[in-house]
Amino acid sequence: MTDATALSCEMDRKTFLELRARIEAYSGIFLDDSRCRSLSRQVARRMQQHGLDRWEAYLALLDADTERRELAALICEVVNNETAFFRNPRHFRVLAEVVLPELDRARPAQRPIRLWSAGCSTGQEPYSLAITVAEVFGLPPRRPVEIWATDISPRALAIAQEGLYRERDLERVEAPYRNRYFAYERGHYRVIPELRSLVRFQELNLVSFPFPAAFRGMDVIFCRNVTIYFRIDTCRRLMQSFYDCLDEGGYLFIGFAETLWRVFDAFQRVDAGGAFFYRKGKRSAPVSPEASVAVPRSVPGGRSVERPLVLAQGRPGQPQPIPAPEGEAEEPDAARAYYRRGLERLVDGAYEEALSAFEAALCVEPNLVEALCGIAQVYANQGRYERALDACQRALELDDMAEEAYLLRGLVRRQLGQVDEAIADLERAAYLNPGSPTAHFYLGDVLTATEQPSRALQAFRRAWYALSRYPDHTLIDGVPAQLLREACARHIEALGAGPGSRA
Repeated sequence: MTDATALSCEMDRKTFLELRARIEAYSGIFLDDSRCRSLSRQVARRMQQHGLDRWEAYLALLDADTERRELAALICEVVNNETAFFRNPRHFRVLAEVVLPELDRARPAQRPIRLWSAGCSTGQEPYSLAITVAEVFGLPPRRPVEIWATDISPRALAIAQEGLYRERDLERVEAPYRNRYFAYERGHYRVIPELRSLVRFQELNLVSFPFPAAFRGMDVIFCRNVTIYFRIDTCRRLMQSFYDCLDEGGYLFIGFAETLWRVFDAFQRVDAGGAFFYRKGKRSAPVSPEASVAVPRSVPGGRSVERPLVLAQGRPGQPQPIPAPEGEAEEPDAARAYYRRGLERLVDGAYEEALSAFEAALCVEPNLVEALCGIAQVYANQGRYERALDACQRALELDDMAEEAYLLRGLVRRQLGQVDEAIADLERAAYLNPGSPTAHFYLGDVLTATEQPSRALQAFRRAWYALSRYPDHTLIDGVPAQLLREACARHIEALGAGPGSRA
């Protein structure tokens, strides 16, 4: 086989299976059959670097590498390193408003509160944890705090330890946090030394059981969008190891696309602030009265729209009038202009300005259902659930086919514990928009939590089909569509159906 041929064709199935087995044995990452083509490209890049022209030669290289450095380098190619500061900000808000205050009360003052970012990639997550800690306890913290950050990739850890990021990497970091915790350096932003000193980085393979003794006695573990790569048996072993590492009363945060249903049932599931997470122990976590629910939106350009982190929430007040968009006050689409402004303010977390813009849109066009849904979103994010429900009801009175209103109302009702009503609304949203992976996925999550496995299985199958229409790298709630499809497959497998049953 010539070099050109080797690097342009897809590997044969035997080579794919051998590579897949080596990758899973080392890292726990399981690549389904759909990944053969992408793995071919990734391996071809590694072969070029080593001057190899045959698949067999690359397999031999892996087997001869006793330190597994080449396998680690390949895994860097295979794993999606998509990450961001304050990714899924609901988790960080709950950490700030519920978890850290409770741990502060429960743990002795001289005993460090210990947090672990497992699978930290290039460092955005552990630094987000550090900023949250600094906002709650000050900098330096008024009590001892340790933050550990681990990853299988030495390359990712090197970037994380340097703490230097592009401006676009910080687009979801609120200006006050950017000003306090980053220093501008020639077009980039570096995490300030005082914050970097809170984080300890270490290379760690999450399937190297048992974990070192340093990881015992953790209070909080973040391991998000990592197990979507693993098969159920690997997930089960990892969750047992996390459980052993957590102190009684400790917390585990996983990604919204991940599940412990029929995987590991020793944790207590906790719902607060529009997010779910897990606790070791029998005590229930208090729910912050100002905790909020956020509904993710997918928008053109592959961005994921979700409320940015705002740790200090002001008391809701009356919306103030805002000026009309310049040159558009008398135009027929003025209502849409106000509506677009409201969406922008909503994404920025400027809720009162968003509310004013949506109300202004309704003054121009009283029947604009989208503006009512925007108002409902604002109220839901502020924890003003009854007002959110009222806005959803107004939207549905104008248009009983408004899918977004059903989706919003379903998530708010779930937050209020009205589970049957929530399921009915999410089912309606999924019926009205069969191509919405969000509606099907949240429906499956609620049905799973209420122990309705056959209906949950059907919802996750439909979510998988809906996701098959999206390009692999389209972000939905910050997670690439390809990984969400694989997550759906794992939900389906956990619910008792074989992976092939989804197709």
